[in-house]
Amino acid sequence: MRFSHISVFAVSGLAIASPVVTKRVDAVSLLTDLYATVQTYTGAISKSHFHNQIVTTQLRTTDATLAPLSVDSSLLEKTAATLEVGTQINLITSAISATTNDITNLPPAADTDTDSTSLEPVEKRQIGLTVGVLLSLIIVEIFATVGAAIAVLGLGGLLIFLNPLTSALSLLIVTLQIVLNIVLLDVIALLNALLTSLALGVSGL
Repeated sequence: MRFSHISVFAVSGLAIASPVVTKRVDAVSLLTDLYATVQTYTGAISKSHFHNQIVTTQLRTTDATLAPLSVDSSLLEKTAATLEVGTQINLITSAISATTNDITNLPPAADTDTDSTSLEPVEKRQIGLTVGVLLSLIIVEIFATVGAAIAVLGLGGLLIFLNPLTSALSLLIVTLQIVLNIVLLDVIALLNALLTSLALGVSGL
């Protein structure tokens, strides 16, 4: 699915607000781009071809996707898929970290061009809602795919890739709360619930 229509509406709504809120449109834009990037990598996990060559046995596994695999698939197939899924998870983690760095470099929400007051309550709620929706979409997109991968491949082989991912998501949420001066309790609850349901522990938030 795509977020284009909703994101355009959200950005246009924020753009008419105060100069302080207008600066926050940058964060919304960064999260919208991140969501599109995440969809690319989750799509690769679900659909793209995995290629792996086992040199020692001269066996080649080609065109093995996650979709046709099952818990009864061979160890060779699962190993090849785990490595490829892990590669895509690492790419997601890198994209999240890059977005976090970009958001960190945005002007703090406390800096105003017009006065020394904080954001108007309505504007602040609008920002929090928009950011919360985007983050929720990103988190659900990631963990729906991760959950499917764990169901087929098991948790053990993927855990080394998932721990950095959950840490990156936690840092992104914390950074957004600090930079935008908002509270994202619903997003934190969603992330922790998904992590717990997948036996990954909690995010530390």
